[in-house]
Amino acid sequence: MNFTNRQIEIIKAATFLIGKKGIQNLTTKNLAAEMGFSEPALYRHFENKTDILQSVLTFYRQQMKEGIEKLFTNNKKGAEKIKGLMDFQFNHFSENPAVVMVIFCETNLQYDEVLSKSVLSILTQKKTMLEQIIQLGQKDQSIRSDFNPSQLADIIMGSMRFTILRWRLSNFDFDLVKEGDKLWNTINKILRCPKE
Repeated sequence: MNFTNRQIEIIKAATFLIGKKGIQNLTTKNLAAEMGFSEPALYRHFENKTDILQSVLTFYRQQMKEGIEKLFTNNKKGAEKIKGLMDFQFNHFSENPAVVMVIFCETNLQYDEVLSKSVLSILTQKKTMLEQIIQLGQKDQSIRSDFNPSQLADIIMGSMRFTILRWRLSNFDFDLVKEGDKLWNTINKILRCPKE
């Protein structure tokens, strides 16, 4: 989906508000005040609050997809591509902490079918791309082949998610990128082919 410059400004302002006050405080009134224009002006760009939230999720999904797709075009081995994926995610969240609140608000979105499908789509897309990287690594022998790619993807995604959630709940009180490096060192040991 292509967003206009104004829509991107609104998406970023909505993300900022969610990060600052939580998703329950994202209202069109608060968003219009943050943007410095009237509430009706928002409706020139989005139909309603659900449309805004859907666009926030779609915008994040596009950014994530573009970042991960770059990993497929480099000549690195599978294990190095996973490190690249982890670095991308931890750096992205570290630079954009408000995005964490959007991605981790799925319990607030679970009763909205459109938004819950959007969150599921983000998770599914990321897992599919990660599985493809794992399969490449198993072919180039940088990742052990005695593990199921889907289960390895769950382990990697789950540990990344826990690290990011812990960072958010601790009010960002540690260096997420450094913590991500420590996590990579452990995951890399798990991924390595066992020595004969």
